[in-house]
Amino acid sequence: MDRLYSRFPVGSVGLALLLLRLVDGLGLVGEGIHLFALAGTSSDPTRVPILELVLVSSAILLILGLRTSLAGSAAAICTVGTALYGSPRLNLLGGEMDAWSIVFAVVFFLSGSLALLGPGGYSLDARLSGWRMIKLSSQQSSAKDAD
Repeated sequence: MDRLYSRFPVGSVGLALLLLRLVDGLGLVGEGIHLFALAGTSSDPTRVPILELVLVSSAILLILGLRTSLAGSAAAICTVGTALYGSPRLNLLGGEMDAWSIVFAVVFFLSGSLALLGPGGYSLDARLSGWRMIKLSSQQSSAKDAD
């Protein structure tokens, strides 16, 4: 099974992982902005900068594809923390609260999926790990067999 699966797939799968990383990163930045706005109205803003910092830094790491498993795990955990911290302080009506709950759920599942799947071939993880494409030519082996 290991032979059939690569953490750095290219082609359409690599492109799909790149798009997942971009969408998740933008969602995390949106969460960070929302949390920053929420912190201005909070009476206990000491916990918020840590969540903001982790959300934005994990968003940057996910967009670049650097330490994707770690960044995805941190983003998923901080998304749960943001949802738990922000839900009693939002003062939103039913429909708006449902919309934010859906956004939190989507970002949570995207982050968790990226933590499990890996970054894909179009990432800094793939480039820094020494991943290279090796092409084996059948002409060289047949020339050696003839000797």
